[in-house]
Amino acid sequence: MKKYLLIATVFLAGLISLPAFAISDVQKSSITDNCSTIKENLEKIQKSDARARVYLGSYYEVILTKFITPLNVRLVENNLSTADLVENQNEFADAKSVFTNDYISYQQHLEDLVTIDCKSEPEAFYDKLIKVRQKRKIMEQDVLKLRTLISQHIKLVDGIKGKL
Repeated sequence: MKKYLLIATVFLAGLISLPAFAISDVQKSSITDNCSTIKENLEKIQKSDARARVYLGSYYEVILTKFITPLNVRLVENNLSTADLVENQNEFADAKSVFTNDYISYQQHLEDLVTIDCKSEPEAFYDKLIKVRQKRKIMEQDVLKLRTLISQHIKLVDGIKGKL
């Protein structure tokens, strides 16, 4: 058992001492050779992601302010509200806030990536690209959570509607 613990410790120590994101010579030359195309594509992504965020942000805001909140207020006034609906409303509001903050962070990282000169600094460019991809994955998870909360809210409302 001690032998496995020692091997695991040595392995982890080796991982910690490695650079964050290693880049091969092939990747370096590919980044350098295609730098202008990469930059153009990143700028297109930046614009389309900004449009998507504005659309989704306003969509989520409308759902919260014109559907979820007014419905919950009306149900409370008529003594029909449930704790599940209130909890879902709070989770949705929190998730929307997280979405907004995560998007701002993602957008800042993407802007930083676009400003890096990929011809002269392919390693820095690649490191930042990996971080931007991680931030974009977080955005995907945020959108999925919000969609799930919307679906849950619809099911909860259908449940109340069935009881009436």
